[in-house]
Amino acid sequence: MARYHVAVAKCDDYSRLGQAFEELKEKARLSSFAEKLRGKKVLVKPNILGKYRPEQAATTHPELVRQVVRWLRSAGAQVSVGDNCGVGGYGINERAAKISGVMDASEGAYVNVARDVVEKEIDSRFFKKLILSRAMLEADCIVNLPKLKTHTLSLLTLGIKNMFGMLAGASKGKVHNSAQRLEEFGEALSDIFRIRPPELTIIDGVIGMDGNGPNVGRVRPIGCLLAGENAPAVDLVVAKMAGADAKRMHHLRITGERGLGPVDLKDVEIAGVHKPIPRFKLPSTLAQHGFLGFIVNRYVYRSIISSKLVLNQEKCNQDRVCLKACPSGAMSWKNDRPEIDHQKCIRCMCCHELCAEGAWEIAGLLRRFTGNKP
Repeated sequence: MARYHVAVAKCDDYSRLGQAFEELKEKARLSSFAEKLRGKKVLVKPNILGKYRPEQAATTHPELVRQVVRWLRSAGAQVSVGDNCGVGGYGINERAAKISGVMDASEGAYVNVARDVVEKEIDSRFFKKLILSRAMLEADCIVNLPKLKTHTLSLLTLGIKNMFGMLAGASKGKVHNSAQRLEEFGEALSDIFRIRPPELTIIDGVIGMDGNGPNVGRVRPIGCLLAGENAPAVDLVVAKMAGADAKRMHHLRITGERGLGPVDLKDVEIAGVHKPIPRFKLPSTLAQHGFLGFIVNRYVYRSIISSKLVLNQEKCNQDRVCLKACPSGAMSWKNDRPEIDHQKCIRCMCCHELCAEGAWEIAGLLRRFTGNKP
């Protein structure tokens, strides 16, 4: 008997998502799952990559978020919705949630998970500690809502990769810089996934993205939703549908080798039709072989994490907004101006984003690429 169960439901338009979601719940046997949620703290984690509109297919569609929130609330769960964007702090988080439609679709359940963070020791050969959102670590249950799309570093960005969004502040940049090659990055993703695997993964594959994703690939219809309690099992089914070699999806392979999911599709029972996705384009040959990913990891992310925030005293109006907003305690008030302890700073960019005068400027990143001071 197969150890893992994955459900697939057809859905070719978000206007019909409600009906498709009901079918998916039945095929995925989610009635028994929902019975255990009454009174539980459930965090819904969509993919909010950045400030992208729903039609750009870079983020989880808000209609799926809405359906899941309503379903969980009907089960008696205490629901919250949140994600950490690709780069930036909680100011960008909120703007991205609004533009993507996720904030409105959350129907009051949206929380900015970057506001409350904790440093956690990690079992990894690449890094010892990372900054994570406390809400994700302390939730009784995580419902993971990735978008079905490609990624130049992981071929596909699905259930496992979506949990990378647990990381806050500069931790994502730290991971990219510490694990620069594709296999290393895949291992790092597996390290992060096992910190807090989600209890349920539902993939938005109604409209997805192929080519060189995760944000500038080709937006295209795919026409399905997938669900399963084991994220790697769901990812493995999608990999088969997309024509991707699961062995080259290093995060998926390593997660299976660690016993956190299936190694082969023979271990997965699939309910529903799971046909190959016609003419699905994986990332370009150059990207698949890691050159682009290596360049991004080594140079772009290294510049981000090595950059520092400096105060332009002429712009500072001493309103102390930055002091109040700092989530890591790195900001203090000395000699009538704010100062940053760079040992404590997690580079969440809260001070940079919230200062109305633009007094906090980024030093290091501009110098690296332009040779100029900010």
